[in-house]
Amino acid sequence: MSPERSRLALRASTCALRIRQKAHIAPHEPCNAFDLADGLGVEVRFAKLPSAEGVYSPGKPVIIISSLRPAGRQAFTCAHELGHHVYGHGEQFDELVEERGKSRRFDAKEFEADCFASALLMPRTAVFKGLGARGWNPKALSPEQAYTLASWLGVGYGTLISNMHWGMRLLSADQAAALEKIKRPQIRKSILGQECREHLVVVDEAWFGRAIDVQVDDLILLPVGSALEGGAVEPVCRSASGCLVRAVKPGVGRAFSSDGAWAQFVRVSKKEFAGLARFRHLEEVDDE
Repeated sequence: MSPERSRLALRASTCALRIRQKAHIAPHEPCNAFDLADGLGVEVRFAKLPSAEGVYSPGKPVIIISSLRPAGRQAFTCAHELGHHVYGHGEQFDELVEERGKSRRFDAKEFEADCFASALLMPRTAVFKGLGARGWNPKALSPEQAYTLASWLGVGYGTLISNMHWGMRLLSADQAAALEKIKRPQIRKSILGQECREHLVVVDEAWFGRAIDVQVDDLILLPVGSALEGGAVEPVCRSASGCLVRAVKPGVGRAFSSDGAWAQFVRVSKKEFAGLARFRHLEEVDDE
């Protein structure tokens, strides 16, 4: 990495830590980018943006996230746009990741916002905490372990692998390439022991620090023996790998162990929800 990029990355990490401290989020905890931005006075909206990842508008600050993107990309985009806000970059329209990747021109603002988002969502302390709490060695990280860690942090599998390689130097180039090459359906099948086309969030007893956020029709693998409260999620099956549940309608419920040693809120939003982020988990009311 060039000296200029190293300087920008260091500045972004410092800035992200300061924002976490302002929001009273410990360095070893995961965070929800949508809730964090809202708490900092930046309105977050979801909208169907087919040609963009997100938009940032200053003034009365607003972040608009494409409701058509996968959950992990939505979270990273929100953190990225929050970076533009923190740095005072002015109005930003961020095109699709695939389109942005075609440009060979270095954009300092985009690079800095990406570094900020990585440091905000995947700080080194949180990644090490997640690994240590599960007894995992990054040098022998399996695809299933990386997928579980990404679930806890609320980011995409590939995003975590990239950050652990390029940002944290925890993974070698060969190791990162090998992990990234594994197809996501293959990882889900390995975890569940069956085919799985739906988005899967893997939750274990080391999960702490944030609610389990999913969309309708998503699946959640909970620890063996877990019980549920509320009607937002329903059990699918129980096996030696855990309790598989499906999100069935918007709302907030709770998952917990029978011995009371573990519990987390489960928040479900509508698939491709459009509207204010703070309302994404409201239960739908049927008109009579």
